[in-house]
Amino acid sequence: MKPFDLMPYLKVPSEIPEGYAPLAEEPTFNPTRDLQLTNPTRSWQLSELGYTGNEVSEAGCSLAFTEPFQVLSEEGAARLLEVVRLLRSNAQGGGLERSESKSRLIYVAGGVYRSRFLRELCSSVDIAEFLSELAEVPLAPHSLPSQQIYINYPPEQISEDVDRWHADSIGFDYVMMATDPNSFDGGEFEVFLGTTTEAAQLLGMEESKLNLRTTQELPSERVVKFDFPAAGYAVFQQGNRVVHRGRRLNKPGDRITVVPGYVSRDPHSVDITDLANISTYTEPAIGSEIIRHGVWRSVRKLVQLLDPEVSQDLSRQRKELKKALSDALNVLEITESMGNQSLLDKNG
Repeated sequence: MKPFDLMPYLKVPSEIPEGYAPLAEEPTFNPTRDLQLTNPTRSWQLSELGYTGNEVSEAGCSLAFTEPFQVLSEEGAARLLEVVRLLRSNAQGGGLERSESKSRLIYVAGGVYRSRFLRELCSSVDIAEFLSELAEVPLAPHSLPSQQIYINYPPEQISEDVDRWHADSIGFDYVMMATDPNSFDGGEFEVFLGTTTEAAQLLGMEESKLNLRTTQELPSERVVKFDFPAAGYAVFQQGNRVVHRGRRLNKPGDRITVVPGYVSRDPHSVDITDLANISTYTEPAIGSEIIRHGVWRSVRKLVQLLDPEVSQDLSRQRKELKKALSDALNVLEITESMGNQSLLDKNG
């Protein structure tokens, strides 16, 4: 058990998947210089949004979201901004643009493959432990590297929201402002003060489809809006249980946010990562990432079963073994369907 306890984070593969274009030159990340982690003074709990005690218990974390707090120093924020602008100007590959319902939501995914700065930012143990204390749950950079960070750019049409109402396909993330909030008008980060069930009913859609986003509106009296004090400030959230959006700009402006994702290090926690939806993403090597995610969760549970002090009750052991294998078997099934689709595409 010790080797996996000492290595709770899955490392990003050193071989960059085909299709991503790494930056040739970029700033370096120095945690001593670039980080300035400061605790938020206000946070909201899932119970305040209307989640029941059983739902909070299942989530394994009572925190819903925080107010903006500082993550990066002024120097760190300046370096982050340089990187995200470089990625936008070098837009080859990496899923830069996404078209949804006749609008273009512009983003970069897989940033850890394209930028060493972003890879080191996302793999920062200091940040992971800081967020773990806020959530009171042991967290790690997300086990799917392409989901470790998203960069959201303002849409081409001023009438479009920067990002529509949605819940995330992963559990934990923080939304951090990369540009100076004083340089644009509008674009507030908004959170719905209610459960995903309520939001789905009000939006007239299935709860399981909330991660697909919608242009429908939620009641303004049920929404809290955040203005970020400066670049390098972030809101931390359980993104799959908090319905949120980036409101549209009032006039053209350079609003850019980064969204690093995290996952619980507890192998017995409920796996809320929506692998079925993520398997449809066009990110290179997404299938391999999903396999590693499932194996990572299974192996950590399997190793615990090797403990000589574990219960020798056969019925209980079989039950725990089935739980341990379920993660690997689930990703095997998901990626098998992906493989079949790839063959269909290849054969026309």
